[in-house]
Amino acid sequence: MARRGSSTDFDVTVEGVGVFTFGRRKMADEIAIQVEYARMIDGVQPTDWLALVAGWIASLKVLTVRAPAGWDIEEMDPLDDETYGRLMRVHAALVEQERSFRGKHAAGGEGAGARAG
Repeated sequence: MARRGSSTDFDVTVEGVGVFTFGRRKMADEIAIQVEYARMIDGVQPTDWLALVAGWIASLKVLTVRAPAGWDIEEMDPLDDETYGRLMRVHAALVEQERSFRGKHAAGGEGAGARAG
């Protein structure tokens, strides 16, 4: 299920995988990610591995608007070690791009608060 496009979407190129379009994370997305994560762990106390991989998958499933041809998390081979390498690289690229946005908003938010007080 692909996310609907928005004017705040951004592209991320992941070497060896392709170009992804992600939606800018909002509060509702964070909740949807946590719901997807909870669905995936199904009430069990997750191992470190499960927590990590389920976190990657939940984030990517919720935030992906468009993915390269052939990218389908549900159809990936869990016995292929490269599957986890691809998931990790795509998630890391997403997080890196999201971090680049935070600096701009944090600086603006701090300045606005200082002027108001």
